[in-house]
Amino acid sequence: MSGVQKLMIGEKEILSVDYSDCKESEMMTLATELSELGIAENKQLYVLCIFNDKNFITPKVMRHMESVTKPANHLVEKMAIVGLNSTKKVILKGYNLLFQRNFRAFNTREEAIAYLVDVNEE
Repeated sequence: MSGVQKLMIGEKEILSVDYSDCKESEMMTLATELSELGIAENKQLYVLCIFNDKNFITPKVMRHMESVTKPANHLVEKMAIVGLNSTKKVILKGYNLLFQRNFRAFNTREEAIAYLVDVNEE
């Protein structure tokens, strides 16, 4: 089920966006929604992004995500990403280097959430 939602895990609030099965326009809409919610919260953000093999992050989607998330980037404390294949994980490493971020890929949702709520990983 795609969409943006808030998860309460212990005392941590996580913004979760599920891009599973989304097409290009749906992914852009969700990225905008996530960014607007993050800006409205105006506090440290812990973000969980979920993808699957039916997602394709096209250059158009990437440019859109960059532009809409820019105002909220300084608020993102941690971002965990689930559902990336090996090629997409390499692309994420390049993105992290290029934009000096530390977004992390995980194999399972549970691993990603454990990372997001771990205060020793701050």
